[in-house]
Amino acid sequence: MRIGLAIACVLVLLAADPAQARREQSFRYPFARVWSAALRMMRVDYESPITEKDIESGYFLFAYPQNGKENPGSVELVRTMEGGVESVRVVMQVPALPNYVEQMMLDRLKRKLNEEFGDPTPTKKPKPEEGEQPEPGQPPANDKAPAPQQPKQPAAPQP
Repeated sequence: MRIGLAIACVLVLLAADPAQARREQSFRYPFARVWSAALRMMRVDYESPITEKDIESGYFLFAYPQNGKENPGSVELVRTMEGGVESVRVVMQVPALPNYVEQMMLDRLKRKLNEEFGDPTPTKKPKPEEGEQPEPGQPPANDKAPAPQQPKQPAAPQP
């Protein structure tokens, strides 16, 4: 009976989908800058061979070397808009390694972008809504002069 239970447990574990590790982070830089920095980082900094790339689809595949073994990985870049500014969401996956490796790569990409291209593009501040006060030193959101007040008409006598 115990052997049957052990075999059933093993079969359940084998049939279960393995968890896919992946990390993602958004960067407020134009797509072309993030693409080139990510590609150079993997190829030059990490000495990982690029096995496939497609800029139109926004991804590339690589083999990350660790302990004499090449671990397949992928980087996906998705164009987004954040606060009216072009941004890129980068999805990093190296399923064979712990997810802290992916986070380390994203952190390094962030530093690389900042060192090579400076601070990211700031988001555009939304205009104040009608009735809101602008920040000190800022011109009013509505640059029209207020409409002149119409003189009040006397109320008609009630019969």
